[in-house]
Amino acid sequence: MLVNFLAQPQEQLGVYLHAALNAPTVPTCVTIVSAFASLQAVLRLKQRLCELHAASARIRIVVGVDMGGTSKEVLKELATWPAEVFVFKNRKSGVTFHPKFYIVETAHYAEIFLGSNNLTDGGLYGNYEGAVRVTYQLPAEAEQLDVAKQQLSKFIEPTPPTGRRLDEDYLNLLVARSDIPSDADSRERRKAAHSASDGVSDDVFGYEVTPGPPKLPMEVQQVVMAAVRHQLDQLDAQKKRARRQRKAVEKQAIASAAGKSIILPELEAKTDPRSFVPVAQIAPVAFYLELTRTEGSSGKIPGEQRIPLEALNAAQDFWGWPDNYVESINPRKGDAPGSEERVYFNWKPGWRVRSISAPEKDIVKDVRMYFYQNSSDFRFHSGDLAKWAQAGDMIRITRCENEPYVYECVLAVDGTLQHKAWKALCKPGSGRSRRVFGFS
Repeated sequence: MLVNFLAQPQEQLGVYLHAALNAPTVPTCVTIVSAFASLQAVLRLKQRLCELHAASARIRIVVGVDMGGTSKEVLKELATWPAEVFVFKNRKSGVTFHPKFYIVETAHYAEIFLGSNNLTDGGLYGNYEGAVRVTYQLPAEAEQLDVAKQQLSKFIEPTPPTGRRLDEDYLNLLVARSDIPSDADSRERRKAAHSASDGVSDDVFGYEVTPGPPKLPMEVQQVVMAAVRHQLDQLDAQKKRARRQRKAVEKQAIASAAGKSIILPELEAKTDPRSFVPVAQIAPVAFYLELTRTEGSSGKIPGEQRIPLEALNAAQDFWGWPDNYVESINPRKGDAPGSEERVYFNWKPGWRVRSISAPEKDIVKDVRMYFYQNSSDFRFHSGDLAKWAQAGDMIRITRCENEPYVYECVLAVDGTLQHKAWKALCKPGSGRSRRVFGFS
C-alpha cells in the first residue's frame, strides 16, 4: 500500500483522477462521493464515465444537497446518466453531509483519493485543497482495500432514511424544493459573497499565481451552449409573437378608423437583456473567435466584432456581464414613424491587444464592449485589431488577474500553427450565428 499527500493547486486532484480514469488498465468500478457538485465538473467526467459503464464498469455517484452546494441542474444531469446515483441528506438541523472521496478500482490496483476536494472545478483544480492518495496493489492488498471500503461504507452504500437513489420520482421532489438552488441562484449567491468586500482594500492579503483547470472538453461547451441556445430561441419566438400581435392590433385600428386620425398602440416595452438568466454556465479560461468582415469590404476586418449571444450567455462571468455594463440611450435623428432610440449597455475595461507574429504590435488601452439592444447583439471595438488583422485570422481572449488590464487579446494570423491550433478548439457557428468560435 502506497500513501501520498496532495497539496493543491500545485498537485491538482483532478489531474490524478483523470489519469486514473483513463489508465491503460481499464477501471472496473468507480465511486464518487462529494458534498457539493457543480455542473461544469460533472460534465467534464461524463464522457469517460459513460464509456466505462458501456465497458461494464460499475459507476456509483453520491452527492449531497446541503448548503445549496449542488444545484437542480446537476441533479437533472446526473439523473440521465447510466450510473447508480444517490442523494445523501439528513434533515436534522445542524447536520451537514460533507465527505469528499473518489475510488477507482481496476483488476490490478485501486486508488482512493480522500480530502477536502468537492466535485467542482475549484475542488478538483483551482482551490487550495489537501488530499491523500492511497494506492492498493491487487490482489495482494485486496483485504486492506476491503477494510477501507467497509469503513467508508456509510457513504459508498447509502441507505434510507438518509440515502436515496436518484430516480425520476425523487428528482421531481428535489427540483421542486426551494432550498435546492438552480444553477443561476448558485451563481448569484457566489457573486454576492464575492462582492461583500467591495470598496475595502485587499492590501492585507497576498497574491500568487496558481494553475487553473485544464481546457474545457468540447462536449462540455456544447451541452451548455445548446441549453442556452434553446433559451435564446424561445425568447426570440416570444418576441416574434409579440410583434405579430402588435401588427394585428395596428391593422385593426387603421381599418376601424375609416380615414380618421388615430393613435397607434405603444411599442411593446423592451426587456432589459441583463435580466436574461441562463440555465447553465461554463467558466472558461479563454475564448477563441475567427474574425469576420462586412459584405463588400476589402478583406480588412471592421473595428467592431460581434460575439455570438450564446457565447455571451454561456459564460457571463467571463464577459463581466451583466454587472459591469451601464445603460445609455442615444436618440436617433429625425421623427420618422417607427424610429426608436438606440439603447446600449456599455463597459470599457482595459485590454492588452497584441500579435504573435509581430511582437512590436502590443498595446494596452480601454476597449468598448457593449450590448446593442435594438439589434440584440454583443460587440467589442478595437481599432488596433482592425488595423493589424485580416478576415479569417483568429483571436484568443483571456481574463487576466493582477494585471493593469482586464483582458488580453492575442492575434494569430491565418496560416500559422497557432491559428490552426486555436481553430481546432472551435466549432462552426450554429443556426443563431455563422461565426466560428469556441472556449477552452
